[in-house]
Amino acid sequence: MVEARRDKLKIKEGQAVAFDFDGVIHKYSKGWQDGSIYDTYNPEVLDLMLILNTMKVPVFILSTREPKQIKEWWNKQGFALKAEIIEANTLFFNNLSYVGITRTKLPAQTYVDDRGYKYTGQTVKEFLFDFTEK
Repeated sequence: MVEARRDKLKIKEGQAVAFDFDGVIHKYSKGWQDGSIYDTYNPEVLDLMLILNTMKVPVFILSTREPKQIKEWWNKQGFALKAEIIEANTLFFNNLSYVGITRTKLPAQTYVDDRGYKYTGQTVKEFLFDFTEK
């Protein structure tokens, strides 16, 4: 099904997609707790990351967590794609041989985040209204 509509996808080959860790990859059902990675992973997100990789779209994890902690957790899961920490001086991530892990907001064609807010030119009033209970 994805292959049949591939020509209509807005995802571009060679340009990275960034994934937040907590709440996206790691289910994070109880919030921060003690800082440990205690929950299971979201299989749909892992499938998406693998599909993007096979479509020649680099993927990386962007998190405020220590990258080493994420890498250790990732390695214990036995995922098909390996993960590596992105070097600190990297300006762009375009590696297809592994999932990158970083704390640095690198350029990406999209950022997949459970708490993201899309800014489209909202006024102050519109912004504050978006964050009021409805």
